[in-house]
Amino acid sequence: MDKIIQELKIDPSVLCTNIEKKIHTTLKSLKRDGAVIGLSGGLDSAVVAKLTVRSLGADKVHLFNLPEKDSKKIHQNHAKQLAQHLGIQLNVKHINSILRSTGTYKLLPLRFIPGRKLRINLVKFGRKNYIPKDDESILLKRLKPKANSWLAKANAYVMAKHRIRMVILYQYAEVRNLMVVGAANRTEWLTGTFSKWGVDHCADIMPIMHLYRTQLEQIAEYIQIPEYIRNKAADPDIMPTIDNKGDMLNTFNLADQILYGIENNIDKSILYQEYGKKNVESLISLWKYSKHMRESPYYVD
Repeated sequence: MDKIIQELKIDPSVLCTNIEKKIHTTLKSLKRDGAVIGLSGGLDSAVVAKLTVRSLGADKVHLFNLPEKDSKKIHQNHAKQLAQHLGIQLNVKHINSILRSTGTYKLLPLRFIPGRKLRINLVKFGRKNYIPKDDESILLKRLKPKANSWLAKANAYVMAKHRIRMVILYQYAEVRNLMVVGAANRTEWLTGTFSKWGVDHCADIMPIMHLYRTQLEQIAEYIQIPEYIRNKAADPDIMPTIDNKGDMLNTFNLADQILYGIENNIDKSILYQEYGKKNVESLISLWKYSKHMRESPYYVD
């Protein structure tokens, strides 16, 4: 739909200026001495890191990479390369021992399997044999799993990783009077493809939350994020076989256009005709079932 495509186009220079100002004013408002960011090696955190450096200066920005045993080396390497590009020393802390102490690795039998290839095959087997077969996407299924099911345990397995990362970043920030800067984008926020109470949910400021993923890609090109990050898949890097959020949403381009239509109350019949009923209903379901993630905690007034 031409109107939606036009609405999703942005002026990167204006947006970057606004974001950088907001980062700076928030720092002043919170009376913090600097900022800390979890740098995953992916696009979202790379954009946030560079915008924060442009706003505050490299001397006030701290970067953390928090890998664990399922993390891919390529993303760790990209985080190191980007930190060097920004002129900042990267703090690297492995969180295996913390996850092990909380029993996270015991939730799935992956710990018994040597080698990434075999662990990938085991996850594929679990998804094939222990997740109900119907037309729903795995993203939607994970939002309403049955108690003690393979999917419920997988949820707990992956969510714990980002929650531990959040705790580490906040502990580091509080000791040094820093502001935690988060990197969730609007596509993730509206589809529930983030970890509730995790590092991609909890922060003092979320400077790109108003940007859909495809808009973020325009920003990344404008501020010259290196191609080794811009050109790779949106890998959440939390479990074998889950390698690209974009593929799980069909494509970010399609998902963002539909999400824009949903948010702006465009008639469903028009969206059906343009994008297909199945695609539209899938995004509507993700939006509805993830609502609690955007509204919690509930309280009585």
